[in-house]
Amino acid sequence: MKAIIITGASQGIGEALANQLLNEAHHICCISRTSNPKLIERAKQSSNKLSYFPFDLTRLNEIDQLFAEVFAAINAESKLDAIYLINNAGMLSPVAPIELNSATSIIENVHVNLLAPMIITSNFIRLTQEMNIDKRIMNISSASAKYLLPAQSCYSTAKAGLDSFSKSINLEQSGKQYPVKVAAVYPGMIDTQLQAEIRSTSSKLFPYVEQFKQLAEAGQLQTPDYTAEKLIEILFRHDFGSNALIEEL
Repeated sequence: MKAIIITGASQGIGEALANQLLNEAHHICCISRTSNPKLIERAKQSSNKLSYFPFDLTRLNEIDQLFAEVFAAINAESKLDAIYLINNAGMLSPVAPIELNSATSIIENVHVNLLAPMIITSNFIRLTQEMNIDKRIMNISSASAKYLLPAQSCYSTAKAGLDSFSKSINLEQSGKQYPVKVAAVYPGMIDTQLQAEIRSTSSKLFPYVEQFKQLAEAGQLQTPDYTAEKLIEILFRHDFGSNALIEEL
């Protein structure tokens, strides 16, 4: 049995990942601000193992307790041969020049995109460090960490931080007795709520909004299902973690 923890499973890539990974060989543990009733119902009807933990990842100080509950569910498995974590939850806003962003919006962005994955990773490694099984962490990053655009300073900075964090943890784990394999992945441009959000932004706040609209109209965005399929292929590779940053699917 593989236990697979997925954050941001209520929609988009996270929902697609959970749907594709849901089978008799996996125990899927989903974390998102709101539950996904369709996913929960599908798991019930197929009699596959799914545990759902509604949780707001901006509540950083409560993540330790959340992961105590997640691992209580996972440790109930009698035959666990692998445990994976996909830090997928993310948010794009605020999309505006930095001087127009409120302190609250900046803090929320960095909490969700960077600090929550850091604290989650800390818990994951601490709670699995004595487990001699296959352990992997995939951090969903973004090419925005490398290719910068105006009005996305918060998102780009947080994702660049996530890349550095992934590289650092990959380095730390290389000398451990039972190491966790870690990699950050750029999933590409996907037709998700984040893309819809940026297309609805005023050109005064984001001067490249028309180019993003044209990409969508031309059908050049990946679907969440296609992206999830490619991410799962990467997660299950025998050499996962040999490269701490994967820039193309």
